[in-house]
Amino acid sequence: MAESADVDAVTRSEVLTAFGGLDTEEWDRLAGDHFYSTSDWLRFCTAETGTPGDAVVVDDDAGRCAVPVRELSGLPAWSTYRWNDHLSEAGLPHLRSEGLLVGSSEGFQTHVLRSGDHSPDRLTRLVGRLREAGGTRAERSCVAMYLTTRDVRELREAGVTAAPVLLDADAWIPVPEEGWDAWLETFPRKRRRNIRNEEKTFRESGLRISHLALADCWHTLGTPAASTLAKYGHSTTPETEMVSMRRAVDVLGDKARVAVCHRPGDAEHPVGFCIYYESADKILIRWVGFDNDRLSGLEEYFNVLFYTQVRRAPDRRTRWIHAGATTQAAKALRGAELRPLWMLDLTADSPLALATDDVHAHNRRFLQRFLDDPRTAGALSPREDWELYC
Repeated sequence: MAESADVDAVTRSEVLTAFGGLDTEEWDRLAGDHFYSTSDWLRFCTAETGTPGDAVVVDDDAGRCAVPVRELSGLPAWSTYRWNDHLSEAGLPHLRSEGLLVGSSEGFQTHVLRSGDHSPDRLTRLVGRLREAGGTRAERSCVAMYLTTRDVRELREAGVTAAPVLLDADAWIPVPEEGWDAWLETFPRKRRRNIRNEEKTFRESGLRISHLALADCWHTLGTPAASTLAKYGHSTTPETEMVSMRRAVDVLGDKARVAVCHRPGDAEHPVGFCIYYESADKILIRWVGFDNDRLSGLEEYFNVLFYTQVRRAPDRRTRWIHAGATTQAAKALRGAELRPLWMLDLTADSPLALATDDVHAHNRRFLQRFLDDPRTAGALSPREDWELYC
């Protein structure tokens, strides 16, 4: 396995990631604390997909704005950034299937990067440059995926006419500066008791959680990674999943961390893991895997994902845990705020500009599912962002 992974890493490392003419230091200053826009993460996206990455940058004497870009056609079939897959599921008109993806191709976070003063004109020029970079041929689109509401609003003010499509709910767990006890106090009494019981059950099970560099243990994580994917219908092998982990080590180095759940003295055979990244005051949870044949129903999942991070928060100065999409109800029960993520077609003649009523109807249905669930209804934050394009 290691030999084939090394060959693959060498091949993919030759694929270029550029930053619109900026060097990596300039780009990372612009990315700031948006980890999924940093040069290291974008290089990992290139290695993972084998698709060259670049950026579109607009600057003047008063400031700069930019976004990463890459060709959609090079992304693998498993990519969740294929815009027409989402539109099919929503019952909305398809866009051209070829074109320019605006944003990273992993991480489910796209931000318009800015420095200097607020300039609507600069953003308008960015939209124009993106359309030029996307190409003017009739068969191509230029689409941003997993945008924040702020960026959608400002891009539409800059001349984008397409109605934005709700893609997902992004979970963010706030952590008080004081840590565990203060965090528990943010919950109703019954929920506090449930969380304490979940942690107590895990603690008494004898299982342990070790926080390690991914570089030190990636070769042990293939089985739980493949087991979780198989549970959700994905056919894979431990060796296949370890190739991606090795890429993360090669590109991201010590930025890649992992919480490993294991029996005492047996960290080489983990029951489960959670790969995460630390960025400013955030923990960004990226990849979770559990060996389903070895789980004992001892509350392993949320202890590994969240409770261990909340316990460590004061020492790590963590104020937010980014839990991402999926299983939003369970995350909301543990204090997550759910923020909307959007698709926005920047193409000048987008079919979605002619289907605004249908897009808004989809967005209302999407929102209503969360409003109908008492676990998530109170977690939508801020509510006006969710309702803005309904």
